[in-house]
Amino acid sequence: MIQYYLDLQKQVKAIQSFQDSYAQIQKIYSTSMFISLSIRSPGITWFLYLGRGGGQEGIWKGDSPPSSTLRRKDNFLEYLRKHLSSCSFISLELDKYDRIVKLNYQKFGQLQSILFFWKARKLYFVHYYQDRPEEPFKLLLSWHGKAIIPNEDLGNLFDFFNEIGRKMDMKHDLTSAAPSSIDQLLNDELMAAKMKGLSSAPTFLQRKITNIEQDLTRTKQWNQLQDLLDQGESLEMYELKVGDHKIKFEGDLNPYERRNLLFEKIKKLKRGEGILSKRLQDAKDELAGKNIQKVESSLLPLVKPVWGKEELKSVSISREAEKEDYRIFKFEGFSIGVGLSSFGNDQLRSKWAKKDDLWFHLDNLKSAHAILKLNSSSIVSSEMMNLAASIVAYFSHFHEEWIPIIFTPMKNLKGVTGSSGMVIYKKEKHLRCSKISSSDWLKE
Repeated sequence: MIQYYLDLQKQVKAIQSFQDSYAQIQKIYSTSMFISLSIRSPGITWFLYLGRGGGQEGIWKGDSPPSSTLRRKDNFLEYLRKHLSSCSFISLELDKYDRIVKLNYQKFGQLQSILFFWKARKLYFVHYYQDRPEEPFKLLLSWHGKAIIPNEDLGNLFDFFNEIGRKMDMKHDLTSAAPSSIDQLLNDELMAAKMKGLSSAPTFLQRKITNIEQDLTRTKQWNQLQDLLDQGESLEMYELKVGDHKIKFEGDLNPYERRNLLFEKIKKLKRGEGILSKRLQDAKDELAGKNIQKVESSLLPLVKPVWGKEELKSVSISREAEKEDYRIFKFEGFSIGVGLSSFGNDQLRSKWAKKDDLWFHLDNLKSAHAILKLNSSSIVSSEMMNLAASIVAYFSHFHEEWIPIIFTPMKNLKGVTGSSGMVIYKKEKHLRCSKISSSDWLKE
């Protein structure tokens, strides 16, 4: 089922009105068509379902998890489990323009967000998150495929979807005549799935027996080590490798000590063989008393989100002639440019700067971008650095006397497509600069 905007709006409002207290995301499941988040609220566990695309687009509230028959695994499920499991569920938000749902959650004491956008039967997502406490936040745009560390205040996360065709004029007066519940949709998926029967015993015991047999095979390799002892092979080496076993002869060992070390290894493996043989027989005896079960699993193709590089059609945006939103300050032998907005930062880099100019930004703080351009082959002096830092601080409303900055040549910068003012940088240097009063350089 493909939900219209009004369908999504009703679902978000219903879930928000139902969930008005503390809740925790627990287990996460997946089917070929849906992601299911188990959410524990005081006195009740409920399930938030997200369509994977491909004909199932939207969100639903359910009372039970998907059946084991339908459950599937893929990288997307493991990614969600890694980042969302055991986190506090905070809220859902719906974009005011398009079919984009924002899930807010708390992790490491910080508010984090993942956004889902259904477009053209595909699912895209944006994730703003921390990997570990105290580490900087990262931003992942699924269609780019790689997370970055943003150096700007991101503002409205919904705006990142402009790059892939977020609509600002979507009709908000359409709704499904007979919307389906998640139970109906899961039943439809179950009916559509081609089931395969696996005549097998209980899977837990099967896995146990297989693992014991593999361990037993490795343990029985003691006889290869025994052959080395019996044949009197030289052990004058740092490391001996036989089958799956490695023995390191560390230190200044004499031939007798080396043979004794090998003998102790053989004794341990023999003892292990006896223990594993008994465990294997016990498991087989336990299996013999169990009923054979028929295990079924879905063969429906698993719908995957857009995650990684893809060809994006350019979205044409009609604009009036672009106004320059940056300022240039000229001094003897050099100039300093500063962006007056995120768009102005992009203009400054693309229209005015050259690859060997120096780019400046406040260290680990939201700030304007500044670029120092030499008009000759002069060496960058400490006065130039202090002046560039002071200009950055002034236009970033930073008022401390000592200014922490990062700087790097322009050739080490790369803009982020679809994200005004955002750059990825490398080989940056950190510096604290003395503030120069604006009255010494600012001429309005």
